[in-house]
Amino acid sequence: MASPLASAVAAPLHCIVCGADTPADGAKTARVRSNVRRFAGESFSLWQCAECRSIHAADEVDLPHYYAHYPFHDQQISGATRLAYGSKLRELERIGLSRRHRVLDYGCGGGVFVQYLVEQGYEHARGYDPYVKEGPSSLPPGDGYDVILSQDVIEHVDNPREHLDTLMRLTGPGGLLVLGTPNAAVIDMDDPSEYIHALHQPYHRHILTLDALVALAKSLGLEFVKAKPGFIGNRAIPGLNGRFLRRVLRAQGDTLDDMVAGKTPLHWELFTPAALWDAFTGSFRDPGNDMSVTFRLPGAAR
Repeated sequence: MASPLASAVAAPLHCIVCGADTPADGAKTARVRSNVRRFAGESFSLWQCAECRSIHAADEVDLPHYYAHYPFHDQQISGATRLAYGSKLRELERIGLSRRHRVLDYGCGGGVFVQYLVEQGYEHARGYDPYVKEGPSSLPPGDGYDVILSQDVIEHVDNPREHLDTLMRLTGPGGLLVLGTPNAAVIDMDDPSEYIHALHQPYHRHILTLDALVALAKSLGLEFVKAKPGFIGNRAIPGLNGRFLRRVLRAQGDTLDDMVAGKTPLHWELFTPAALWDAFTGSFRDPGNDMSVTFRLPGAAR
């Protein structure tokens, strides 16, 4: 795999998000292994834009090869996911989602959240994922949606601007776009292993800061509505929060596979005083690694 950071006299690194150029020899860089078990023996290079602080993958990789074994495509709905999705749904309802709306989950993986929405009476909900080759999620999505959710997708695409433009073309006048994504402003490039899941290599290509995402969306004519920091699955239920989940992932080798499969290890590290403190209070002390950002398309909503 080729990396623009490898050359001693490399051209300036161009930020596809804000358009700024960062000198290659002055860029903040990092190297981190994959957090998917099948590829945990591979590591990947990253660099951070000096202007907007967005973080970019530096290596050219064969993404279809990595997505062919992507754990989230095999995710199944469970009691824990229903609780997390309940929190997610309440947040969507607070910004205006109703059962009469046409809802699209763009980048839905195996369609688990769509399944949950239909169970909750959202019969006009559907999903689409360009990496799913068969089934309802592989069909063209149509347009005119009232609400489009794109959870953990914009950081996966080659061009975030084009992704937002695609979502806008699928949304009806006055419709809402809700994007969940890591916040690059919270990631410490000097300690990449601590943020291995937010960096999620090699799948995350461009990780934006809140300011960079809002500026990009406004440049396309979107109206900023609100931003909510924190893990979208946080609940005031012991163990259902981002801080404790981080401990669970460490206890199983810091890969996503078992968590996606719904397996939680009974490991001694999860019963220490510090771990139990996180289990009971972590939802109130979220570090803000993730964010949910809502935009509105111009026009009159239905």
